Amino acid sequence: MEVSMLRKIVIAATLGLYLATSVVTPASAATIKTGSSCTKSGLTKKVGSKTYVCGKNPIVTPTKRTWMLKTCFDISKNYAEVRPTYDDMLELAKNNNLATVTELGNVVGGSEKKFIDDLVAAVEEAQIRIPIACKKGA
Repeated sequence: MEVSMLRKIVIAATLGLYLATSVVTPASAATIKTGSSCTKSGLTKKVGSKTYVCGKNPIVTPTKRTWMLKTCFDISKNYAEVRPTYDDMLELAKNNNLATVTELGNVVGGSEKKFIDDLVAAVEEAQIRIPIACKKGA
């Protein structure tokens, strides 16, 4: 009789230890990485030292919402803000028989030149940084 009771205690203890040490991962704790899908634009999650934002990544499936690094989100947002002005300046340059926006800045001079130079620098920097900051797996 004592062996049966001891056996029940050992089995119960073993089962309890197994359940206490097993890792249960809920479905909501899916791995967050660049390119994995998300549901609501603007949500932010911090994973280790990286901060991710839910939104439309310009490099990885730009037609649906995915997680992207906050750096990618910030650069893309700034680029979207300055690009229409740059396009307007490029159109103005072409209407004046100039090949680039930089040439337009050289023609107008003064504070307008500084504005155009800063605009060109912002667009060029974004075009370099977006593919790096927004790549899948970053």
